[in-house]
Order: sequence, then C-alpha cells, then structure tokens
Amino acid sequence: MEQQIKMAAKLYRCRDTAKRFFGEEFNDKIQPYKKIISDVAKDKNISELEAMMKICDDDVIKNNGWTLMLLMAAAVELLEPSAVA
Repeated sequence: MEQQIKMAAKLYRCRDTAKRFFGEEFNDKIQPYKKIISDVAKDKNISELEAMMKICDDDVIKNNGWTLMLLMAAAVELLEPSAVA
C-alpha cells in the first residue's frame, strides 16, 4: 500500500508541476499524451495507468524527463481530471 501511495504522490506532483509550468496551455500540451495512453490502453486491453507505466518503461522515454512528466500528468488527468474553474 505504501508503494501505491508514493506512486500516486509522484503522479500528482508531475501533474501539478506541468500545470504550473504550462499554465493555460496545460490542457493543450497533455492532449497528445492522453491520446497515446488511451490508445495503448485500448489496444492492449489494460487500464490507463498500466498503459502509462508500460509507455514510461521504454528506454527512450525513461531518459526524457519532460516526456515522463507529461505522460504522468496526462495519466492523472485521464483518471481524475482537474476541476475546471
């Protein structure tokens, strides 16, 4: 259980960081990543969270911090969208 809580905290930190960095452009920036995650989840018949983890396990992706952050932020938004103000 502790590991899941730590992972959730990391995912939310990535989402919050991306939101602060991109501001109003946040939703546009993560849209392609949301589509990629959804497509992989559908294609492999797995959850969106599992799809994000599978994508992030790719060696090229692992070494790209921006892409990792945006994938994690997109996964959070798919699972629990931000409240619209």
